[in-house]
Amino acid sequence: MKNRIPPRAAALVCWIMSIFAFLLGAIGLINRAMGTFYIALILIVIFMIVLPKIFWRCPHCGATLPVNGMLRLKICPYCSKPLL
Repeated sequence: MKNRIPPRAAALVCWIMSIFAFLLGAIGLINRAMGTFYIALILIVIFMIVLPKIFWRCPHCGATLPVNGMLRLKICPYCSKPLL
């Protein structure tokens, strides 16, 4: 399966949306709106765990890339080819 989203763009989108979810959770806690807080928790799980497993892959070998340091990773640790 060919990955249509460049891995570095996928990492950037996941991090931006995770920051948005953290802010939403903080707003939910400050306003004591627990529904907003729980929605933010679900979004954090989606954007920090689920989506990186689906979209954060090497375009050359197809291996799932490590999530730690995903914004700084420029070379695939498995096939040593550059990420786009």
